[in-house]
Amino acid sequence: MLVPDLLRRPRTERGDHPAVIDADGTLSYRHLGALVDRAVGWLRLQGVTTGQRVVYVGGNDRAFLTLFYATLRVGAVFVPLHPELTDLQIGDIVDDCAATLAICPPAAGERAGRSVDAERSWREVQRTPADGFAAAAADDSVAMLIYTSGTTGRPKGVVCPHRQMVAAVEAIHSRLRYRADDVVLCRLPLSFDYGLYQALLCAHTGSTLVLAHRGQDVDLVRIIERYGVSVVPLVPSLAQILTLLRRKHRGPTRVRLFTNTGARPSRAVMSDLLNLFPGSAFASMYGMTECKRVSVLDPGEYAAHPESVGRPIPGDHVRIVDGGKRTLGPGEVGEIVVWGATVMDGYWRIPLDAQHRFVRRADGSLELHSGDQGYLDEEGRLYFVGRDDDMFKRRGIRMGLTEIENAAEQLPGVTTAVALRPETEDGPLHLVVQSRLSPEDISAHLAARLDRARMPDQITRLDALPLTANGKPDRAAAKRLVEPPAGARGTTQPPFAQMRTTHEQV
Repeated sequence: MLVPDLLRRPRTERGDHPAVIDADGTLSYRHLGALVDRAVGWLRLQGVTTGQRVVYVGGNDRAFLTLFYATLRVGAVFVPLHPELTDLQIGDIVDDCAATLAICPPAAGERAGRSVDAERSWREVQRTPADGFAAAAADDSVAMLIYTSGTTGRPKGVVCPHRQMVAAVEAIHSRLRYRADDVVLCRLPLSFDYGLYQALLCAHTGSTLVLAHRGQDVDLVRIIERYGVSVVPLVPSLAQILTLLRRKHRGPTRVRLFTNTGARPSRAVMSDLLNLFPGSAFASMYGMTECKRVSVLDPGEYAAHPESVGRPIPGDHVRIVDGGKRTLGPGEVGEIVVWGATVMDGYWRIPLDAQHRFVRRADGSLELHSGDQGYLDEEGRLYFVGRDDDMFKRRGIRMGLTEIENAAEQLPGVTTAVALRPETEDGPLHLVVQSRLSPEDISAHLAARLDRARMPDQITRLDALPLTANGKPDRAAAKRLVEPPAGARGTTQPPFAQMRTTHEQV
């Protein structure tokens, strides 16, 4: 099965059912399919053929989904990029993937075989005659390249074949159980795979996707009410926004499920959110672009195991290894290693022996060494502790920044916490929080939960923590806000310094 085949059943069986709701209105599955047919014709007029790369820079709208499905229908490879990337960043990726066509700002697409801006491409698509062509691609052919954020170096394109993408959709659905009558709110960028897979899950079940963007944040609760939204995928910033808005506007809603993967909202925020949306539940998940999803916590287990990210999804397997790659037992912290149906095919144009994360197994399949630290409990639930680059040694004890942040976020009144890595093993540990509580109150709370080695030496309050473009806390930006550069440190802040800073969310 190929990814665009997901659209075939609802187009045939639920043609009049709303597929997408965006700023331009409601689009049925029949109309979405017709637009995809036109986009197939347009791409073929551009000379796009099997295996060629199409870079697309666009927002959360029907144009993105139309060109996504159409690119895959002609057998080409879709390369989605966030619209807030600079022309230089886009151009580097256009060059790296040797794009045949770049639908992006003109200056960014100069190194592509052909370039056209997104607005012009969409006008032309809507005027192009429908084309029913579908390439006879194999399920192991490449559907997408999703470029990693590049926080630790040059962005790398994760090779995503049709087979693994479809397997991920089916496995995630088996745990989350989206329904045909669900309405899913997607405020996440479609260029972010967590956002894009909401569209695929909706196609798989024939449900409705509501696309929102940052400019609509103040209206999100009203959007949830207006369209009968029942499923809301979260990142920490979105959870905070919904909590604040819901306190001011308490109309009836149909929300039954919140989901989250990656950086998690604090326990306090999630508790508030579940109370503010009566009848809702929370599914905590763990995954990464290199294998899409690894585990999902059954919502019924959240109250008893709030720190867990659940059991491995069907088709995937998890083990925990130490530095010597020895498999560890329950409760032992080490690197999370994944193999199975959703592990992608490595990084674009990088030899396997130079990739480090992907390792060939004896049966020829790939095993992903995640770079994340965690452990399994006796029942097989996974617990995320932190990334390798979040791990450090202090006073002879190896620990993770994430576990310190989690301890702080268990305190009602702490919205978000970011721990900053000490510069030396004996250096001060700095915790930055978004909270209405005093640093002294937070410190007293932590003292009951953390040993001395993990206790922060300094706690700084900010009105709002800086976020990445995907809505996750930005540790590097927080560090720049509260810690002066090494060469400028003539003085140091006293312990428990307080800063009242308003930082615009990115």
